[in-house]
Parts: sequence; C-alpha cells; structure tokens
Amino acid sequence: MNIILLIIILAILVLSHELGHFLIAKLWRIRVDEFGFGLPPRAWGKKVGDTIYSLNWIPFGGFVRIFGEEGDTGEGSFAMKPKLAQASVIVAGVIFNILLAFVLLWFGLQTGLPVSVSDFPTHGNELKNQQVIITHVLPDSPAEIATVPAGARLLKFKTPEEVSIYVRDHVNESINLVTDKGTYTLVPNPILGIEMDLIGEAHLSPTSAIIGATKITYRVTQSTAIGMFTFISNILKGHGSLDGVVGPVGIAGIIGEASEQGFHAILLITVILSLSLAVINLVPFPALDGGRLLFVVIEAIKGSPISKNITTVFNMTGFAILILLMLVITYQDITKLLA
Repeated sequence: MNIILLIIILAILVLSHELGHFLIAKLWRIRVDEFGFGLPPRAWGKKVGDTIYSLNWIPFGGFVRIFGEEGDTGEGSFAMKPKLAQASVIVAGVIFNILLAFVLLWFGLQTGLPVSVSDFPTHGNELKNQQVIITHVLPDSPAEIATVPAGARLLKFKTPEEVSIYVRDHVNESINLVTDKGTYTLVPNPILGIEMDLIGEAHLSPTSAIIGATKITYRVTQSTAIGMFTFISNILKGHGSLDGVVGPVGIAGIIGEASEQGFHAILLITVILSLSLAVINLVPFPALDGGRLLFVVIEAIKGSPISKNITTVFNMTGFAILILLMLVITYQDITKLLA
C-alpha cells in the first residue's frame, strides 16, 4: 500500500512539474515533441499537432521533450527563443509545484486540515476539535527518558499554557502525562522537555482559505529553502551529514505513517514534498532546473551560446552525481529499516 501511495504522489508531483514546462513552452510557441505520463519504454502514444502524448510502462511521474533544448535550431526551437522565454519555461516546473502545494492547502483548509491555532488567531470558530499536541521531544529530557512520543495528544489539558502551569506546580514530583498513545510517568526537572502546540481542524471559507494557503505556502517554502541552504553550506564546509535526508524508501515509510493518520496527513506530506521538489530544482546544479537556468543567465551575459559539448558534460556529470547520491541515500534508508 505504501508503494502504491508513493507512486501516486510522485506521479502527481512530477506531472505537475512537467505540465508547467509543457504549458509555458506552448505559450511561447516552442515545439514540444512529447509529453509523457510515466517513463519509457512507451506503451501507447498519439500524436496531436506537433506533440506525441504517451503512456509509458514505468509509472513514476512523467516527462516533456522540448525541441531545441540541446541546442538544435529550426522553427519552434527552444534555443532560438529569447532568454526570457527560455528562463520562463525552465522555472515553470518549479512554479507549478508551488501552485500545486497552494491548491492542496486551499482545499485542505476548507475540509478539516490540522493547523496551528496561533497561525489563525481570527478564525477561532472555524477551527474545530482544538487539541494540545506534542510537536517535539527534546533529547535527554524527562519526556524522552519516559519515551513520550512526538505527535501524541495531551488529553487533560485545553491549552499549552495549562500544561506549563501544571508542570511549574509539580517540579521534582512524579506526574502522569495522559495522552492518546498511553500514560507516561515522569518527573519535571524543572521541565518536561516537550514542545507543544494547540492544533485545530480548519473549516475556512474559500476566501479565508486563499489567505491561509498563501501564508503556509510561503512559510514552508522559506523554511525548506533555508534548510537546503544550510545543508549545502555544511556539505561545502566538510561537516555535512546525510542522516536527516531520506530517499524513496524513507519517503514510502513516511507516507505509510501518514496514511494511518488519514487523508489530511497524506495531503500535508504531498504539500511538503511538492515544495521540497520546487526548492531542490532551483539549486544551480547541473541536471536540475537551477543548473539549466544558470546556463541561460551565463549565455545572456556573454551574448553567445555555451558549447553543446560543455553543457552535455556538465549535465551528464551532474546526473551521475545525483544518481550516486540517491543510491547512497536509499542504502541508508534500507539500513535504518533493518536496524
């Protein structure tokens, strides 16, 4: 079941990304040779105008083949279009992933998506079933020693402030922390070592949901970009780690856990993955959209195309590095599962 969900979510994310490239290329009257659902080999295809619309046997996402991306010239060639057109086609995939996340959030905020009450201070009546949720357990804290799980719901408190007052009044005393996942006995010293938030199910109007979805999309994109920048900086400084990075196997596990919590948990995972895909693709690395965009900028500055041999070598090298990185991360994911 986890694998099926993973395939469906990846298909939605990649097709959204490729649809962005496809539509903006069409808008600039650039010839699109093929728009494929899934990856080759081809199972079925039909040519409409200049474009072959295909179904392929490997069910992971999709692809778009744009004429002239490799420097070929002729009518409708990508290479013959203005740099603004080229740049817009390249970044369109990223924009569509962001738009997908926004639309999912907009829908979710109208249908019961769990959100922090502090993010919606003027929508108290539209946030149902408000509950205190443990969002993080601090290392080596009384809560971690007592194996209190993150994500647990505190049953006897209505606000995080009530929890703080209770803990303050019972420092160095044995207390029972009652959650939906069990009761845990621990001693505050003077803290429990948990971070909490008041979470409610959003039932916003369509207009309010637009504002809320915009805010959440911006915040998650910003935090993802900062995390990506920090990760890359640490790698370049020589003290980075892949411990916090997951590949398809790890993502399948996360999706499996989310599926146990219901539709909105899966929706949130899809939003996070879509925005992560957008941010990763903007990294100026060969074989990614950011790398292609960097080449376009360089060509615009120097006033002439970069040698096709150079771009081919850079892209193939970048692709090889990405494949190697994916293999390492996948091995790490499997090792964690077997541990």
